[in-house]
Amino acid sequence: MITRFSVAMTTSTALRLTEHLRRADGQEDCTFVLWRPSTGSRRTTALIGDLALPQDGDRIVHGTVDFTSEYFLRAVGIAAEHSCGLGFIHAHPRGRRWQRLNAIDHAAEESFAAQAITLTGLPLVGMTFAGADARYGARVWQRHAPRTYVPTEAENVRVIGDRFTVTFNDTLIPPPEATNRQVRTISAWGQDTQNDLARLHVGVVGTGSVGMLVVEALARTGLQNLSLFDFDTAEHLNLDRLLHATDRDVRLHRAKVDIAARAARRSATGANIRIATYESSVVEPDGFAAAADCDLLFSCVDRPWPRAALNLLAYAHLIPVVDGGISVDARGGRLRGAEWRAHVAAPGRACLECLGQYDPAHVPVERDGLLDDPAYIKGLPADHLLRRKENVFIFSASAAAAQLNQFLTMVTAPSGIADTGAHLYHLTTGSIDQRLEGCDPGCPYHGPLRALGDHTPVDITGRHIAAEQARAARRDALRRRLLRFQQGLDDLLSRYR
Repeated sequence: MITRFSVAMTTSTALRLTEHLRRADGQEDCTFVLWRPSTGSRRTTALIGDLALPQDGDRIVHGTVDFTSEYFLRAVGIAAEHSCGLGFIHAHPRGRRWQRLNAIDHAAEESFAAQAITLTGLPLVGMTFAGADARYGARVWQRHAPRTYVPTEAENVRVIGDRFTVTFNDTLIPPPEATNRQVRTISAWGQDTQNDLARLHVGVVGTGSVGMLVVEALARTGLQNLSLFDFDTAEHLNLDRLLHATDRDVRLHRAKVDIAARAARRSATGANIRIATYESSVVEPDGFAAAADCDLLFSCVDRPWPRAALNLLAYAHLIPVVDGGISVDARGGRLRGAEWRAHVAAPGRACLECLGQYDPAHVPVERDGLLDDPAYIKGLPADHLLRRKENVFIFSASAAAAQLNQFLTMVTAPSGIADTGAHLYHLTTGSIDQRLEGCDPGCPYHGPLRALGDHTPVDITGRHIAAEQARAARRDALRRRLLRFQQGLDDLLSRYR
């Protein structure tokens, strides 16, 4: 039984729907669509793919709109043939933002909910299009008793591409309570934009030097729902670039996600921030599923395997990924140059593989554990990409700011511009390179893998030995601390016996 539900589609799909559903005569219209599930740890998302548009004679428009049984059977047959679920969208021409079912619409969708699940194996997804601003409401029809189907309302409907637009169900996710701690923030883009920003469920994958700064910025901007992913432990060598980490955190073997969560709660300007921490890699099954619950992800990792997993989430599961990276040239012990990148991986934009952010040939190398094998790393050339570790706080701050700017541009579209391309910043020249074109020809993420969700044939997750070892080391350290505490308590009590 689906308890939390969402809908996502690409910008190109949304444009086709708008073109069909907005009639010149102002009357209602409808269409069937195909959808595939994307199952997270707590939320299921319906990924809208192909449209089964009506043909002549398939619907009757008379102010409201009806469709023929022949149209329904043709559409449900197409859905079953492609192992998809069936969705039905009808328009409210003058509606705005989230649209709910009226009694007539409720009865219409309920009348074929049973047939849809029987013939496709997946529940019917109903959607309502608001013609005035091209927003959507959505629900999924589930069986609650024999011959009884009840709609479960979606939390939001997301449109992903050059811009990222989210329509929220105000009943399930109400606008945040305004506070005087956000006056300057709201003055920059207005209350409506702040309401949408604050309600996004954002995941930050990697809470190291860049990720910690991203988390700080999101908390101060007023975002209410953050998921943080990192299996690593704070060490002394992190302290020159890990915001909020202290010597005490190192002595106590604290997980980086716990340090980030502690700091975010202190810095939050929103009234009710919710932070979930996952001491997992996004390549582990539980980490991947939790990431699939997010509306948007920040990639603050530097390894090929997690980047490959995030790339899959961006295109197969329609969760945009704001990614970046740092490269420092410090040959001979002197700073010769540095570069940092920032870009968004999403349908219609270049993917992380086409941008060169990871080499797919390195993914199996990491899956086999070789990137955590000192002997293997030592055998690589001195200037090999996998050996480069140089970084300082200033470069991390620049990379985090670049990623945050990409995020803000995509969500708020200042002056109507949401996609400024992938950026590469050069320290030595103070210049910025931009890539505006999308994926390379033949890229599978641009084509066959897009919006497949759970039906994706690629198995990217697996056992992550380094993550398991890091968690085990923290558990051992905690046991030792508890044992020392117990021994000290016993010694103290023995003095008073």
